[in-house]
Order: sequence, then structure tokens, then C-alpha cells
Amino acid sequence: APGALTATTYFRRQASSGACGPVYSNVITLTVAPQLAPGTIGTNQALCLGATPNPLTTILGASGGTGSYSYLWESSPDNSTWTAIAGATGDTFAPGPLTAPTYFRRRVTSGPCGPVYSPSVSLTILPALLAGSIGTDQTVCLGATPNPLTSTASPSGGTGTFAYQWEASADNVNWVPVSGAIGETFTPGSPTGTTYFRRRVTAGTGTCATAVSNVVAVRVQGLVTPTVSLAPPPVLCPGEPLTFTAVTTNVGASPNFRWLVNNVAVSTGPTFTSSTLVTGDQVRVEVTPTVGLCSTGGAVATVTVTRTATPQPTLAIAVQPGGPVCLGAPLTFSIANVTEAGPAPSYQWQVNGNDVAGATGPVFTSTALREGQTVTLRLRTTNSCGQPATAVSNGVAVRIQPPVDVDAGPDKEIYAGTSVTLEGRADGNYPVTWTPNVGLTFPGTTPNPLRPVVSPTVTTTYTISAGEGGCADSDQVTVTVRQPIRIPNAFSPNGDGRDDTWQIEFIEQFPNNTVSVFNRWGNRIFSAENYSRANEWRGDINGQPAPVGTYYYVIVTKGPLGRSYSGSITVVY
Repeated sequence: APGALTATTYFRRQASSGACGPVYSNVITLTVAPQLAPGTIGTNQALCLGATPNPLTTILGASGGTGSYSYLWESSPDNSTWTAIAGATGDTFAPGPLTAPTYFRRRVTSGPCGPVYSPSVSLTILPALLAGSIGTDQTVCLGATPNPLTSTASPSGGTGTFAYQWEASADNVNWVPVSGAIGETFTPGSPTGTTYFRRRVTAGTGTCATAVSNVVAVRVQGLVTPTVSLAPPPVLCPGEPLTFTAVTTNVGASPNFRWLVNNVAVSTGPTFTSSTLVTGDQVRVEVTPTVGLCSTGGAVATVTVTRTATPQPTLAIAVQPGGPVCLGAPLTFSIANVTEAGPAPSYQWQVNGNDVAGATGPVFTSTALREGQTVTLRLRTTNSCGQPATAVSNGVAVRIQPPVDVDAGPDKEIYAGTSVTLEGRADGNYPVTWTPNVGLTFPGTTPNPLRPVVSPTVTTTYTISAGEGGCADSDQVTVTVRQPIRIPNAFSPNGDGRDDTWQIEFIEQFPNNTVSVFNRWGNRIFSAENYSRANEWRGDINGQPAPVGTYYYVIVTKGPLGRSYSGSITVVY
């Protein structure tokens, strides 16, 4: 077992056996070749992500050994752990695209020498430069300035600081730099046509030091004139729903609609439906074009609603009799005129707005009504559109004539040839009638019909009357006509059958009377109460004939016409 050799050395084996020998084997040569050197490969590279490295070539070839060399390339992610690359057995090696930093070395063998390894080289992956993003597409009206193009995502990766250059294109194919547009954001001027923009970002040097953002389009739109129209609504019965649909042009994909009825906003959306519209209502739609649409403004359309004519019924009543009636007298109400009653009208009479049970015909008669109540008639029917319709008549006030109350006043007594005022009374201001009316007068400039002046020649009973029928009332007053008493101034109580007594005519009309006779010396010689034919003075004094001569009397009558009489009476024979 030879030790390490530094030069070619020959070896043999000597053998002896007792006295025999020594003898020598054949000679073996151990040739020491020159020291094997791996040489060098070049060089370190910095690569863009996914880029293909330059081939790894021989900078300094292998030397030493036997002069015949075998190669095998190895790779390592960390310059520590190495893995042979299958098939990589040439003195050069072209790695494919890399996604991570990788180290490479070349292993060399020469005969029994080796393996030895070349110094490693590193292929570094530069950070990927991401251009970020810009936003967003715009549509601008002709002559308007677009909104600034901003950075929606900042650039990242690469090496060094970021430099910007905005580029423009009319066709999204051919790009030209925008002069002076080197900021992260960019505000284009007013374009005359659709223009595309992108942002070029540079960080560091090399092929992967530049990246380009997404493309945004600034589209130019000419002004359009929006229009909207509404079809005239059909003529339907009241209450039936009407639907209005706005027909638009040049308003964009998402216009706003505002519906108004008689200038009051009621709804939104492209259609509007209502069942409460009536004839004459104005329905208007206001359309605002889609936000961002280049237009001359909004659009408006208006239509007028016409409903099927459904005249409402009308109703009027009359009452018989037309004037006031006495309490409890019948009042009959009936229809004076009616319009649009329909094929099957129903009626309901009402008093003070309350239904009268059973009073459902066209005529209503009642004896129970009171002053101040109001009678109406309600009509219910169906109009030409099949809808319920109601009418209430005019109100007719119930007029009840209250019973009159008259009083003819106290009885009167007068002397024949005189007059007296009757003292009538009434509980209201209504016409009165006196009967008999012969000899009645009503003096004064404003005669009082209750106080006539009467001059009957005989006792007469007067009747005052007022009202009619069951409301009427009457009363009587008697005016007693009395003849003035006639007092004889002489009589002859001689028993000849003529003027034998002092006969005072008409004194019997005043039964409550007193008669007294006095002699010349004032002595009462005769007196009587209730003087009449039955107790006349017969010219005697204490049962004896009175001497011829003159006597004096005092007569007192009582009652309404009562008075005193005095004078002389002569007794002759």
C-alpha cells in the first residue's frame, strides 16, 4: 500500500526462500499525473424574471490530469447543496429561463484524477418591475377636459427609483410619448377623438427595467338631443288603471324618469300606472339622460287624461202642501225631477240626515214631522261604467203651523147709541177675523185688528177667529146693549089703574140697584133694592097714601154701567 506519491514511482516484489533467492517480481509503474485544475467559468449574471441567461462558457480551461477531461454541470439554490444537471456534460452550459436565483459550477474529471469543481457563478433574478395600473376609461363630451388619469395601483419591483412616461395612441397600436407627461398621474387636454393612454415605468437598467401599465381609453362623444314621447291614454271609465310608457331616444342606457300629475311628483321609472286620474289631469314625464351622456339636456312630454263621461245623478224633491200645516197633518214629499237615475235606482228618505225606516219609495208621507226638521232623499244607482253613484236631494224644511190662541176679551156693556172697544188678544202676529163685522171700525193710522170699536144697537156676541183647520182657534165676547133708565117725575097713585106706581123703565137691566125716596125734610120715606115691577113705590108712606107734593129720590145702579141718579118726583091724585 504505497503512500501518497508526488512523482511517478516503480514498484516490484522481492521473494526468498531459505537459501534460495532473492528473486524479483515484475515491475509495476505508478505514474503520477500533473495535478488536475478545473479551470473557471464565467460570469455572474443579473437576469429579469423568466429571462434566458447567457450560456456559461469556459474562461479558463481545465488543466493537469491525464489531459483528457470529462465534465458535469451542477446547480444549487444556496451555493451549498448541489445537484447534477442531467445531460449537462459539455465544457459550456446554457441554462434555460430561471424563476429564482441559482448558482452553477462545473465538475471536471481526468482519468483517475478528480473530480474537481470550478468556482461557482451566480445567476441573480432581478425583482420583477410591475408597472401598476391606471384608471379608468372615460367618455367625455366633445370639447370637455377629461378627468385626470390617476394611479389606481402604484408600480413596484425593479431596482432604483421609478421614472414615468405617459404615452398616447389613436389606435391602441402605435404609441408615442406625451411631451412633458412624466408624472405618476396625467391630465390629458381636450381630445378631438378617441385616444388611448398608458404609462411606461422605468426602474434601473436592463431589459427588465421598463414596464407598461394597462391601457385606458378616453372616448369623445358628440352632443345628442334626447327626446321623449307619451301616447295619448285611452278613454276609460273612472277608476280603471291607466299606464303611461315613456318612449325615449338619445337618453343613454340608464336615464332617470320623474312623473308628475298636475305638477305634483308621483313616481319614477320608465312607466307610470294610476287608477285615480280624472278627466283634465295633466300627466308629465321628465327624462334626465344617463349620467355622462353628452346631451343637450333633458326631455319632457305631457298628455291630458280624458275619462268616460259618467254624469252624476241629480235629485230634487217637492212637498205638498207647499205651506205650513198644522201639527199632525200629513206632509207628502215626492220627486220633482231626477237625472241619471240608472236602470235600478234605490231610494231612502231621511229626516235630519237619518234614514227613515221603510221609507224607500219615490214618495214619502208623514204625520210625525216637527217644525225645524229637514227632509232629504238619497238616491243610489249604478252609472254607465258600472260604478256606484249616489245623489242627495235638496233639503226641504218642515214647516208646522203652530196652533193659534185667540181671546175675544172681557164681555162689555154699553148704553144704546154708544160704542165700546173690544179687547182681543192673540199669541202671535197673524190675521184675525171678527164676526159679525157690521159696525166694526179700526181707528188710528196703524189699526189694531185685535181692538175694534163696536156700536151694536142690540146685545151682540162677537167672535174672533184665526188659523185654519186643526190650527184654528176662536173666542166670543158679548156686548150687552142696555137702554138708559127713564125716571118719571110724577105719578098718581089713585088706584085708577094708570100710573098708580112709580114705574122706572129699564131699571130691571140693573138688578143690583137701590132706590131711595126722601121728603122735603130729608127723611127717607121709601127704599128698595133690586127695584122692579114687583117692588115699585106705590106712593105710600108707612102704608098710608103720601100727601100730594114733591119728593126727592136717589137711584144707584151697579155694574159696568152703574151710576147714581137724583131728582124730584111729584105725587098727584
